[in-house]
Amino acid sequence: MNGNENDTFSKLILIIDQILSGKRKINPDISGIENCENEKLKELAEKIVFLTEQYRESYGFILDLAAGKLNIDPPHINAFANPFKQLHSDLRHLTWQIQEIANGDYDQCVSFSGDFSEAINKMIEALRERQVLADRNRENEYLFRSIFSTSPDGIIICDLDNHINNLSNAARKMLQFTEDGNDDKIRFVDLIIDEDKGKGHWFFEELHKGTPTVFAELRMLQKDGNWFWSEQHASVLFDSNGHPKGHIIIFRDITERKAGEEQLLKFASDLDESNRTKDKLFSVVAHDLKNPFNALLGFSDILLKEASGNQNIDKIKKYAQILNDSAKKEFDLLVNLLDWSRLQSDKIVVSPEPFDLNELIAYNIGIGNTTALTKNILLQFANPGNYPIITDKAIVNTILRNLIGNAVKYTPDNGTITISILPGDDTYQISVADSGTGITEENIKKLFTDTAHSTPGTNNEKGSGLGLVLCKEFVNKVSGDIWVKSVYGQGATFTFSLKNLK
Repeated sequence: MNGNENDTFSKLILIIDQILSGKRKINPDISGIENCENEKLKELAEKIVFLTEQYRESYGFILDLAAGKLNIDPPHINAFANPFKQLHSDLRHLTWQIQEIANGDYDQCVSFSGDFSEAINKMIEALRERQVLADRNRENEYLFRSIFSTSPDGIIICDLDNHINNLSNAARKMLQFTEDGNDDKIRFVDLIIDEDKGKGHWFFEELHKGTPTVFAELRMLQKDGNWFWSEQHASVLFDSNGHPKGHIIIFRDITERKAGEEQLLKFASDLDESNRTKDKLFSVVAHDLKNPFNALLGFSDILLKEASGNQNIDKIKKYAQILNDSAKKEFDLLVNLLDWSRLQSDKIVVSPEPFDLNELIAYNIGIGNTTALTKNILLQFANPGNYPIITDKAIVNTILRNLIGNAVKYTPDNGTITISILPGDDTYQISVADSGTGITEENIKKLFTDTAHSTPGTNNEKGSGLGLVLCKEFVNKVSGDIWVKSVYGQGATFTFSLKNLK
C-alpha cells in the first residue's frame, strides 16, 4: 500500500471513528481519492462518504424529532432513520389524537405504547365521563333557564336568610320589579302583606324542619302598593355536597280564582236567602189566600140564598160588591205572585217599545178608582200631558198598578192620592203621593226587601207584602230606581225613575 493509499485509508478510519463517537458534524475529507489506483479502496471511500451523509441526515432528523418537530419529512432512503420513521409516524398520529381529544373527541383510543397508552386512555375515559356530566349539566342548566325565563308561573330563588337572589320574568312582571332593581336587598317575607306575614314565616319554618315541599296561599305586594292572591310552592335547594343553600319558590296569581270562590260563597248565601224568602213568601201567600177565599165562599153562599129567596136587592148588591172586591184582590195577588216567580227564574225579558206615559197613568187611575170610590178617595193626575218614552210598557204598568193600589189601601176615607210626572233629560220621575197613614223609619227600611212585611190598610185591608218588592225588582229591570219619603201619620210619596231604553 503506497503512501497515497495509506493517507486515504487513515481519513476513512477517522470518519468511521467520528460516526462511532456520535459526532453530529462530520466533514468527510477524502481529497485525492481520485488519484487512488486501488479500486476497492476507492469504492470503500465512496460508500463511507454516502454513509456519512446518511448518518448526518438521520442525526438531524432524530434531533428534530426529539425537539418535537413532527411536521418535517423523514429522510427518504436512510438506513439510520428507518427505525425512527415509525416513531415519527406514531408521534404524529398521537399528536393528532391529542388534538382531537383537546377538541372534545373522547372516542379516541391511543395505542402508542403500553403504559403510556394506558395512562392516556384512562385520562380519555375520565374526560369522557366529565364530558357526559358537563353535557347533562348544560342540558339541565338550559332546561332550568328556559323554564325560569318562559314559565307563566313566577319563580324566586333566595338564600337561607330568604334574601332574593333571582327572579324569573313572570315573577318580575307580577311583582312589578325592574331589571335594574336591587332585588338582593329584599327578603321574600317583605313581599307578603302584613296580615299574611305570620303564614309566610311558618312557610319557611316548615322547610327548615325538613318538609320537602310547602304549600300556602299568600297575598303578595306589588311595587305600586297593590296586592294579589298567590298560590305558593316552596322547596329547599342543595349544593353539590347535599347541604341546604337556599329556597326556590314557585307561585301563581290566583286572584281571579279567589274572587270566583268568594262569588260562589256569595251565590250560596244568596241562594240560601232566596230559599228563605221563598219559604216566607209561600207562607204569607198561603195565609193571605186562605182568608179571602173563605170570604168568597161564605159571601157567595149568602148571595146565593138571598138571590134564590128574592130578598132585598140592596143586600144582594152589597154582597156582590164584596165578592167582586175580594176577587179583584185575589187576582192582583196571583198576578204579583206570578210576576215574582218569573223574576226569580229570569223569565221576564225587557222588551222596550214606544208609548205615552200619560195614557198608561190614566189607564191605571181608572182601575184604581174602582176601589178608591168605595172609600171616597180623590185619585188624580196632577200634570197630564205628552210624555213619550221607550221602555217596557208591561213592567211600568205593573209598577203603577202596585203603587196606586198601595196608596188606596193606606189612604183613609175622603183622602187624596196625587200622581205627578217630573220630566228630565231623557228621563222621567213618576210620583204617587197619598194623604194616608204614613210609614215609620223602621218600616221604611223593610219596604223593598222584606216580602213578609205587610201592615193592614185603613179599612183593615190585607196584603202579602209582595207588591213593593216587585216594584223594586221591576224598576231595576228597566235601569231605574225607586224611593219613598214619608212622615208617619202624614202620608207617603213613592217615586220611581224611568229612562229611554234605546
